[in-house]
Amino acid sequence: MIVKTRNHLGIALLAALLIFTAPAAGRADNLFRFYPEAELSGFYGDNVPMRSSNAVGDWVGSGAAGFYLDYTSDARYASLHYDTFAQLFAYQSRYDRAGEGQFVRATDDEKLSRTTRLRLEELFYRNSPTLVGIITSNETPQFNTEAAELLLANDQASISHFNAVLAHDWGRNWSSDFSVHQTSFFATSNSNTSNDTFDQSVSGVTQYHFSNSFTIGPGYRFYDFIFTSPGRPGEQAHWPFVRASWQPLQNLYLSGSVGVVISYSQGTDRQSVNPGGVGLLEYDIQRGHFKVYGGQEPELVSTLGGAGLIREVRGNILYDFTQRLTGNVGAGYYDLHGNGIDAQLVSWGMGLSDRVNRWLSVYAKFVELRRTESAPAQFLPTGTQSGRSETGNYFVVGLNVSVEAFRWNWNG
Repeated sequence: MIVKTRNHLGIALLAALLIFTAPAAGRADNLFRFYPEAELSGFYGDNVPMRSSNAVGDWVGSGAAGFYLDYTSDARYASLHYDTFAQLFAYQSRYDRAGEGQFVRATDDEKLSRTTRLRLEELFYRNSPTLVGIITSNETPQFNTEAAELLLANDQASISHFNAVLAHDWGRNWSSDFSVHQTSFFATSNSNTSNDTFDQSVSGVTQYHFSNSFTIGPGYRFYDFIFTSPGRPGEQAHWPFVRASWQPLQNLYLSGSVGVVISYSQGTDRQSVNPGGVGLLEYDIQRGHFKVYGGQEPELVSTLGGAGLIREVRGNILYDFTQRLTGNVGAGYYDLHGNGIDAQLVSWGMGLSDRVNRWLSVYAKFVELRRTESAPAQFLPTGTQSGRSETGNYFVVGLNVSVEAFRWNWNG
């Protein structure tokens, strides 16, 4: 079944076009680069696709092809990344796909003045072969929030994610940033109706810099959740918080936000008050990097037609054995809960990648996934059961090719 996603791919490409064609202040030392790219991989999974019973193992070949381009000047760095996917099953050929899934990411970092910066980002997956595409991507094994939510949906779910952040330095000690955000999920429910969900939020924070290594200040974020599912009212959430960052050592960085989340549903007397907070820790060693992120905050509940709280912890360790050979170990835990919906995803894995030369790298990795999901039947993806629980183990080998095919440098 193909999900109708309106024309959001065109919107994403239009946004990317504007990023690359809009004028930038200061055009000295301009650089434009274009990289065609391709990825080929194969893996064996003992539960493909993931099922709660009668699990079937299969060999799967997958591929991605697209391009990456970027533009650099004194006042701007912009990039556009596009890929389309294909997957081929050895035995379960009914799951074969080619060209149905697209991935687009566009970013733009602007230096509007000496004290003001603007960052724009658009991320879009369309009808992606979710399990295969994400298992073979570099998001594994810890995943990010968007990838985790897609894995908790069905294979034809799509996502659009837009974020804009305006940051300003008021002087030596004060700084502020203001952001707007929208995430949209598209899926089909058991009642064969469109089950689109939308998360829109605005936030602002002001911080005082006590030193180059320590800042703290108050902030506030407002969420507005909108659903097309019949009988599902809109929801809002307010999150006042305090944000702080601290770098006690050159190779150690910590940051976090903590506060109270106040949520309510339109047209009802349902209201809840919960703690909210997120934190980040990064640590560098001579050849490695350790990163862990976690917390609890309001979020859409995986295209299932509601909003609630997401509790997550994800971490990864990268270690360079040589200049070419890198190893990684990672894990992630996601718990989405709200309004009768409860979903969890646990993942862990390890891998090795070798940079053969400037344009070719090869890799091998293992990933294990465990997901459970419980929700009213009308909010579940077509063909799934309430209370489902699945586990899958995946052994992956592959290669990436990316060649700088074009470079243009000029002074303006």
